[in-house]
Amino acid sequence: MKTVPSELACRRALELTKAALHGTVPDKNLFAGAGEKEWIELFELSAVQGVMALSLNGTLQLPKDLQPPFELKMRWVASMEVVEKRYRYCLETVEKLSARFKENNIRMLLFKGLSLSRLYPVPCTREFGDIDIFLCGKAREGDALLEQIADRKHSSKKNVNFSYRGTLIENHHTFLYHSILRGFQRSENLEKRLVTVLTKAGFMGEGEPAESNRTNGTLLFPPPDFDALYVSLHMLSHFPFGIALRHFCDLTVLFTAYKGKIDFSQYREALSEAGLSRVADAFVSLSVRYLGLKPEDAPPYQSDLALEDRIWNNVLSPPFFPLAIQKHTSFSIFIQKVRFLLSGYWKFELIYPGKYWKRILRSIFPARKSLTNHDIVNCEFI
Repeated sequence: MKTVPSELACRRALELTKAALHGTVPDKNLFAGAGEKEWIELFELSAVQGVMALSLNGTLQLPKDLQPPFELKMRWVASMEVVEKRYRYCLETVEKLSARFKENNIRMLLFKGLSLSRLYPVPCTREFGDIDIFLCGKAREGDALLEQIADRKHSSKKNVNFSYRGTLIENHHTFLYHSILRGFQRSENLEKRLVTVLTKAGFMGEGEPAESNRTNGTLLFPPPDFDALYVSLHMLSHFPFGIALRHFCDLTVLFTAYKGKIDFSQYREALSEAGLSRVADAFVSLSVRYLGLKPEDAPPYQSDLALEDRIWNNVLSPPFFPLAIQKHTSFSIFIQKVRFLLSGYWKFELIYPGKYWKRILRSIFPARKSLTNHDIVNCEFI
């Protein structure tokens, strides 16, 4: 059974993460007296928060007598080497895939995890799962090509997933889900805004994106205005189910790297029209408070300390941990889902006011016997 991390472990994890993001030395006093037990707790917390590789860089900035015990440090380094190896393999994979699309006159845009990694001080420290691509108006042609070179896994209206060279590729037909339960008109309007940004930047149609959106002339990445809005929307979509420290790192490096390049008036207008500005502002304010994002680099925001504290406590110390289910039954899965969903009622209401119970019914019926803890936590509403 998982336990709630101590306050000191949370402070230490934040200190290491912030140091890695900004190339600074962590506060030595915070780590004085940390023994093996405390370091193991810190390592496990960093892994849960998606900053295991990032926090190692902060750890290595400490004086050697304040660093973790040798065996744990070697375990940490070994884990980092696995992350780095996978990062290089994924980079090689997308370069091959981009070349195949280019041969067929299809433009491939990378976004989300792998794309955001290039904004980090050490790109491979930004951990990610699958690879997300958008084919700039030729999604169906791309599906047909991927059918020839990859194994099709599953699909939805939003994206079609393939396994290519052992890596999951999500070919996005749209950036956002569109359904009545999720607020069809709102998502449609936000989708149009995202596509408009890409169109103006030359990604759609016959235009050519600026060289600033390319790496070595091969891989194509989103413009700043797209990333600012999409990353915030993606974080907001995960919020009802649980977000992690990694999401705040993304905001911090994004707004820092794109200083002076984002149209904040358009950014705020989009979030305000969608009724999402209050929570989005809280995310930005928390990044300023805890991860060293400079206020002058951040979009304008209204601070709501009560909401921010509630969000932050929920991120670092979630009130509900799904327990291991020894025997999967419809009833045990039902109870797990209800417990999890009830614990996040206040978050659902902030993002989808008035639609909470519809989402619960849609999620828990029918219960699947093969459902895992991962499925329980990631109920597919967004």
